[in-house]
Amino acid sequence: MRGEISILDYLYLLLRRWKFIALNFVGVCIVAAVVSLLLPSWYTGRATILPPKEREKYGLAGALAELPIPRFKLGEKGTPADIYVGVLKSRRIAEALVDSFDLMRVYKVKSKEKAIRTLKNRTKIERTDEGLISVSVTDRSPERCAALANAYIELLDRINLDISRRWQEDRYRYLLAQKKEAQDSLRAAQLALQAFQERYGVVSLEHQAQAVIEAAAELQMEIMSLELRLESYLASMGPTHPEVELLKNRIRIRKEQLDRLRRGELPKYAQSEGIPEDPDVENLFLPIESIPKLQMEYFRREMTVKIWGAMVQFLSQKLEETRLEMEKSFASVSTVSWVDRAEPPELRSKPKRRLIVMFAGMFSLVFSFFWILTVEYVNAIRREGGEKAEKMERILEIFRRKRA
Repeated sequence: MRGEISILDYLYLLLRRWKFIALNFVGVCIVAAVVSLLLPSWYTGRATILPPKEREKYGLAGALAELPIPRFKLGEKGTPADIYVGVLKSRRIAEALVDSFDLMRVYKVKSKEKAIRTLKNRTKIERTDEGLISVSVTDRSPERCAALANAYIELLDRINLDISRRWQEDRYRYLLAQKKEAQDSLRAAQLALQAFQERYGVVSLEHQAQAVIEAAAELQMEIMSLELRLESYLASMGPTHPEVELLKNRIRIRKEQLDRLRRGELPKYAQSEGIPEDPDVENLFLPIESIPKLQMEYFRREMTVKIWGAMVQFLSQKLEETRLEMEKSFASVSTVSWVDRAEPPELRSKPKRRLIVMFAGMFSLVFSFFWILTVEYVNAIRREGGEKAEKMERILEIFRRKRA
């Protein structure tokens, strides 16, 4: 071969052997069509559901959402929808489907592990671009592929209900135990407050303290008034006058009353006057000196009672809410929102016969082109002779020997 080879040379070669190219193309397409017709038909059933809400109350997503832990996210992972996808891909669902549909017999395998692996290879679980959760199952039977796709979602719903029920039961028992502890603590706080009131005679601390302070102020004003009158009587009547003695006695009694009031005793006449104290009479007067300390202690004990009372009320409310949620979960409320149930497909998903024939035809054209170039190259070398022709003959001889 001498000179440069142009596109026209290639075009000439193709046109000269157009019959070979056409026959090869038609033959390969016919063979590909026949093979595609002999291949078994496969069908794909597809079911779609809405992803769970971020604050779903039922199922595994709801159980995790209620936990008092921060929510970590890595990209799009860790969302309730990803939890659903993970459950759908779990071995628990795969084993249930293998058993319920007798897939070991259908797939003609002897172990459950191989049946599970085959099922997973024929199943596609994903989140669509629209945000839905899709389950697609490919099988030779259109009815079985649709039933398998729907069974995936139904098992997800069943697992969600089971988890929700068990979680609600555990939560109810936990809240019930917490309520009992809170009620015991409330009773203990109430008894402690009652003992404090009985010990110090506290009925209404605020009003009692106000009454004591007002009584002490009145006594102090009366003592000051009597002392001023005493000074006047001493100046006009002398220290031995009966009125002066009477006034002094009244001042002494009032001061003793004030002192007893400061100590928290009943403001009665002093025992020197011959009026004994009655031990059965409850002392409602608080010691003035101890009022600040008693106020702090009473406030602490009263606050403890209020806190435990609020805790009991809060737990009672949560128990009622949990009881209602348990009733809903045991009423078999569906935890998934169906978008489309899988229906037996009328059209096969594979083999793609048109694509098979088309790619076979393209391959035949490419093969024919290179075959023609190879044959023309070999013929050209033979015609020219020389060293290249000898090498070519030796190569062909080697191939002939191997074939022989």
